[in-house]
Amino acid sequence: MKKIAIVIALVLVGVMSACSAQPTLYVLNWGDYINEDLIIAFEEEFNVRVVYEEVDSNEAMYERILSGNTNYDIAFPSDYMVERLKEESLIRPLDASKVASPTFFPTVLDVTRQAEIDGWGSPYFFGSLGIMYRESFADVVETYGFRVLFDPSILPAGARVGMYNVSRDAVAAALLYLGYSVNSTDPGELQAAEEALSQMDYTVFGDDNLKTLIATGNLDIALTYSGDFFDTFYVAVEEEDEIDFGFYSPLSNNLWVDYMVIPSTTQNEDLAYEFINFFLDVDNAYENHGYVGYAPPIVAVWDLLKADPENDYVTSIPAFLELFISPEFDGQVYRNLGSAHTQKLDEILSRAKG
Repeated sequence: MKKIAIVIALVLVGVMSACSAQPTLYVLNWGDYINEDLIIAFEEEFNVRVVYEEVDSNEAMYERILSGNTNYDIAFPSDYMVERLKEESLIRPLDASKVASPTFFPTVLDVTRQAEIDGWGSPYFFGSLGIMYRESFADVVETYGFRVLFDPSILPAGARVGMYNVSRDAVAAALLYLGYSVNSTDPGELQAAEEALSQMDYTVFGDDNLKTLIATGNLDIALTYSGDFFDTFYVAVEEEDEIDFGFYSPLSNNLWVDYMVIPSTTQNEDLAYEFINFFLDVDNAYENHGYVGYAPPIVAVWDLLKADPENDYVTSIPAFLELFISPEFDGQVYRNLGSAHTQKLDEILSRAKG
């Protein structure tokens, strides 16, 4: 009996040692921006534990990485934030020999070049800003574009309008409405953008909740990302709900790309490369797209989507992907304009809300 107990104890010690020896990968991402079933599959394939955390903005992601409180191995910042993280040595350059290189859309590669981040991140998803709306507002939105977010005189009385509660995006939308660059640092243009934001009585300043408020009929118009619309659209299709909302992306617009990067804090760089490559695998990327809903940057994933007639309901919508790769689309890439400019944008939005 004692011998059996000793054997069992040794087995338990072995199991506990094996568990404690299991490496941990720390991943920092946006909310609702990855298929967590694929994370589980990655854990099983590579015998690793993934600690997954979420933030609601690029700036929050930056602060988490900068603090050094967690040794993040993977993060998912947007183009201008990759540029900033690179400049502040908070991410590592990618070793081209260790990372997969599928064929990305030329538009995505152009964003990468414009942001001067070649070799610092691998594209994850891309898209644009735009306006999500209730169907009864389709004509006014498609006629006036970003103006509907700033000029109450063109809207029906009582229209409920939502604005993204992120200064970079809110100010960019105002600059686009005024015909200025999203990267403007001109004091007069920024003042005009603040006045545009101040003159609209927004029903709510929100983030991921804006898409839900539109879909449930609690908002009429809101600034959202293209993927917010498609994410909501997929859920409605799956649940066979009535789709009484749409999305419009003005031709002169922001064009963004989110990337997978390796922060300088990583303690498991080799596994970080495995994670990136796992999500660059065409089959995994296809499955991940089906959950996230944003435009895939990998040409082969788009080909798979187009090859299946069941996807026609989404691939036929220009604002899903084709709009962003067409010559008519004037996509402006956010640039890193420094922390002082970021603070200025925060102050503009704060005053406009106040």
